[in-house]
Amino acid sequence: MIDWLMSWPTWQMTRIFGITAYLLLFGGMALGMLYGYPFAKGPLKAELYKWHMRLTQWGTLLAMFHAAILVIDTYSPFTWKELLIPFTAHEHPLWYGLGTLSLYGMFLLLLTTDLRPKLKKTFWLAIHMLSYPVFLTAMLHGVKAGTDSSHPLVQAMYIITLAVTLALFGGRMWLRGSAKSVQAARRAG
Repeated sequence: MIDWLMSWPTWQMTRIFGITAYLLLFGGMALGMLYGYPFAKGPLKAELYKWHMRLTQWGTLLAMFHAAILVIDTYSPFTWKELLIPFTAHEHPLWYGLGTLSLYGMFLLLLTTDLRPKLKKTFWLAIHMLSYPVFLTAMLHGVKAGTDSSHPLVQAMYIITLAVTLALFGGRMWLRGSAKSVQAARRAG
């Protein structure tokens, strides 16, 4: 059994799982932001939420596999301690530690979303807003610790996903500010 596991292309698998997890999390993040836009109503809103959750769950699962495979990797093996305790990795502890924190953040986001009906709305929202730093931390982990980060397509992926995330976030903030201005004008007039 051990020989069979050791024959897996673990280094390639962890790279593929890491990039795929990042893209799924980006997709879940983007759909979550679009969910709050005014055009998202009725069946579209429900569909956006469904895919937001699916992509986020699958991204988290693949991120977990991305890390776990490193225990059996022969190219650059990690111990469970290095994977589970942030900033203890034998190489690049900061960048690998950010990956560990990102994974914990994703677990927290999924757990609190499952518990949402039992939590106060303001508490749940405060926790859910952590998705932005979790996403940025995952991106930094990939950019600085990823062995494919120097490839032009991977660099383009990080630039595009960051730009889209910032644009969607900016759009939500602008819409929120516009809505508050309209409400204030109605109260004043």
